[in-house]
Amino acid sequence: MTAKTRECLWCGMISTQIPGDIVDRHPEPVCSKCDSPLWSQSDGSTVTVDIAHQRETVSQALDKFSNALNSSWQFSHAEYLRLVVGGGLIRDAVLAELFFLRSKGTVLDFTEENRGAVLVRIRPALL
Repeated sequence: MTAKTRECLWCGMISTQIPGDIVDRHPEPVCSKCDSPLWSQSDGSTVTVDIAHQRETVSQALDKFSNALNSSWQFSHAEYLRLVVGGGLIRDAVLAELFFLRSKGTVLDFTEENRGAVLVRIRPALL
């Protein structure tokens, strides 16, 4: 399967539609065979991205966070995105952004795994 196709996890039907940015999750198409939502299907996996340990500024880390969120949404079926954020200003900025994104419905939820990592739920679990 290429990045230009998406397989329905429920019935296996191949779709040529790819998701846009995660903020566009609401007009989500459904599988033409089984009527399941195509982009929010999850295989229960977790994508991990370190956004805080290459001497990033807060702005650079937030850009990495945004890119990681969109990449996880567009190119995987992962349920979670684990962000390694460290314990300082980057962590605080990411948590503030996540509060905002959760209030808009862009991300489903998030939890702090520990002081340096945040687990962001981007898709519902498979039933």
